Amino acid sequence: MGPHPGDGWFGIPTIPSAYVRRPRLLQILDRSDACSLVLVSAPAGTGKTALVADWVAAAGEQDRTAWITFDGADAAFWPGLIGCLESLGVAVSPDTVRGEEGPLDRQVRRAVVEAVCVHPARLTVVVDGYDLLSADVADDLDFLLRHARDRLRLVMATRADPVLPLYRYRLDDTVVEVRMADLAFTDEEAGELTQRAGLTLTPDSVHALNLRTKGWAAGLRFGTQLLRMRPDPDHAVTEIVGDTGNIAEYLVGEVLAAQSPDVRALLLATSVPDTIQPGLAEALGGPAAERTLTFLTRDNVLIEPVPGHAGCYRYNPLFRDLLRAVLAFESPDEMKRLQRTAAEWYSRDGQVTASVTHFVAIEAWEEAAAEVVDDLAVGQLLLDDGTAGLTRSLRLMPSELEDPAATVVRATLALGAGDATGFTDELAQVKSESGERSGSHPWATDVAVRVLEAVGAQTSEDPSQAMSLATAAEEALEAPGRGPKINPHPELDALVILSKGIAALRQGRLAAADAMFKSGVAAAGAAGSEAVQVECLGYQAVIACCRGKLSRAARLGARAIGVAERGGVNAGDRSAAARVALGWVEMERYDLRAATEHVQSVERMDLPLRDPVPHAFLAVVRARLQVAHGDRLGALSGLEQAAAGFMDERGWLGEQLRIELAHVRVAAGEPTAAIEVEDLDDEPEAALVVGLAHLQLGDPDAADAAMSTVLSKRAATPIQVSGWLAECARRLRDGASVRARAALDRALTLAARERVRRPFHEAPAVVRQLLLRDKQLSTEHAWLFEISTEPARRLSVKKPAPTSVSSRPSAPVVEELTEKEQEVLGHLANLLTTEEIAGVMYISVNTIRTHVRNILRKLGVTRRNAAVRRARELHLLPQ
Repeated sequence: MGPHPGDGWFGIPTIPSAYVRRPRLLQILDRSDACSLVLVSAPAGTGKTALVADWVAAAGEQDRTAWITFDGADAAFWPGLIGCLESLGVAVSPDTVRGEEGPLDRQVRRAVVEAVCVHPARLTVVVDGYDLLSADVADDLDFLLRHARDRLRLVMATRADPVLPLYRYRLDDTVVEVRMADLAFTDEEAGELTQRAGLTLTPDSVHALNLRTKGWAAGLRFGTQLLRMRPDPDHAVTEIVGDTGNIAEYLVGEVLAAQSPDVRALLLATSVPDTIQPGLAEALGGPAAERTLTFLTRDNVLIEPVPGHAGCYRYNPLFRDLLRAVLAFESPDEMKRLQRTAAEWYSRDGQVTASVTHFVAIEAWEEAAAEVVDDLAVGQLLLDDGTAGLTRSLRLMPSELEDPAATVVRATLALGAGDATGFTDELAQVKSESGERSGSHPWATDVAVRVLEAVGAQTSEDPSQAMSLATAAEEALEAPGRGPKINPHPELDALVILSKGIAALRQGRLAAADAMFKSGVAAAGAAGSEAVQVECLGYQAVIACCRGKLSRAARLGARAIGVAERGGVNAGDRSAAARVALGWVEMERYDLRAATEHVQSVERMDLPLRDPVPHAFLAVVRARLQVAHGDRLGALSGLEQAAAGFMDERGWLGEQLRIELAHVRVAAGEPTAAIEVEDLDDEPEAALVVGLAHLQLGDPDAADAAMSTVLSKRAATPIQVSGWLAECARRLRDGASVRARAALDRALTLAARERVRRPFHEAPAVVRQLLLRDKQLSTEHAWLFEISTEPARRLSVKKPAPTSVSSRPSAPVVEELTEKEQEVLGHLANLLTTEEIAGVMYISVNTIRTHVRNILRKLGVTRRNAAVRRARELHLLPQ
């Protein structure tokens, strides 16, 4: 390269040794053969010069290509360009143009055009480093390009869009453009860059590094240099920030220092939020902020519009780091003021999570707590998983902060985490602080407390009190609004309905509970709360089991699991009720292998320990499995232990455990055990136990009285079947074979509808022998013998180890993943939360959840980490 005094440097620059060749970009430039303008416009450090130099070298037309690199803002454009043309043999002397910027003389302009047009070959001139901001220069250049386009192709590598009428070039299809979005490195290109620099990273670490730098070449190179000095570079990727070291120095020198004082102040002010939204820009940067930001995107100041969101902008993450650090260093008070301005703006706009995040950033804890309570976001807190942004921010709240709203928030977090003691203590503190000053409105605090009491009472000892609390919460939610931020909160309605349903179920009011859970499914669907929907469906399935409606229970249980899988509900956040119900169904149908799998699945959840309904019925299903395996002692031990945990339970669940325990004892030849449930003999299940005991004791009259309840139509099908089988055994002992066969026929007919098999396997030997001898009945009811009675293995009392994932057969991909789903999958592999993915992709959290559901469904898995493993098996992600 050689100097051209006052203008710049002539000559094609040398390609750096660490340069990564990018064929996809070269192909874009190759499409410029018929174009008069090639525009490579992007911020500093994006690899513009190296890319164009590689393209020129690859084209092999160096003899028809001239290159000038401008040095300094005062360089004159026309002398440099004419110098390039002269070097290519165009008969125009540089002396024909003035050295200063300004319009060309018309005769001179025409002479330049004519000289280019008479040249026998098509020429290429590369102008590197010149920001064309002069309208006069642009007008003359446009004249040249339009009239000499068959003979001249101008390549501009610039940090700011030229003031040429680019819309006209686009309309005429005479321009090829390469911008920051194109120049951003892909993960594959980033991986090659790090390898060329002697750094080896895992694919996940390369992705994380590239995500952090947004594919910015300079950021990747500086980041690579930093990581090479770390003993564990994969772990150190999170250290790549823009506010220190070489990256900060580069951004200050090449980007920030080039801005005017007004633009610099705007950049600092608008760096506070992650995404700059319409209205927020003006609140932070003044009335002209949005218009200025629009111009800055054309000036390539590492800011870009958010695709699909008009008026929204975002900074490169490293540049945002730098701007925030500079703002905090130069004006910490201004930083706090801007954080508060953003928080208050988000609050007015109803964006609770963003508002709380900015309040927390300046440790305005009372305001953050008041924002949660006034917006009744306690439901969102309860339903969020532990990685959600709102939950993470509020966990930092000081425990010593004495404010009713703050105490409500701490109580909510404790309840969501299953910390019963912490929840109880914080709730008591709220009530003691109720008369004190608070940043939140008293009506909102009252509603929040009532909802928390209702949800917390789901596991209380007194279901009647739980029902009263749920009803009070329902009334509080339905009361006329008394504050300025009354918005619909379907998630709170769903949580309260769920609480009422659980209370009704624990009271034994199955029909009422079923209706409540049905309403809860609808409310949860409206709220987009899959977790509550799954719980309501699971409880409906349990109720269907209690009523003997096994087919309905199976449908509801499968639907609950399907909703959980499609919704990406974490395994730890799923209700155990659905799995317990499905285990119950398979036990009644005597598919012992399937029942065992469901029981083991529930045991791995660890939720039954906190949820009384699944806890009680899990004990019942497990005991029935143990009886089927011949382990009556184990069944008795398990039921006794479970029943002991319900000694203080003043409700229906404790009664069910007592009945099941008595049933196992009576079946084991302890008829006196029926005394424990004689006070419940108006319940068909208890009446069956009492009836069987009286038959063993030789009291047929008492047995008949009890069995009349068992054989009534209000008894569940399995209970009626057991009653008729007991009647069959009794008639066989009496020698009434005809009546015995009629009772057996009746039992089979009832059982056929729901495929109930367990009572037949537990029936006395004489009944089973009668069935096997009677070819007509055994043929008519061949369904009874379809499921093998042999278990896959004996059920251990201890919790089984989880099944190895690698031992499971791989499910096929039902459909190909879309481009967006592939992107979300990559973020899942990088362990990003739902909110973080939404922030990176600049789409809503609900949209991300929809993508996650589709990914899980298409990959045939139920959890996020399983989806990542499955994707790697299918080579959808790097190994």
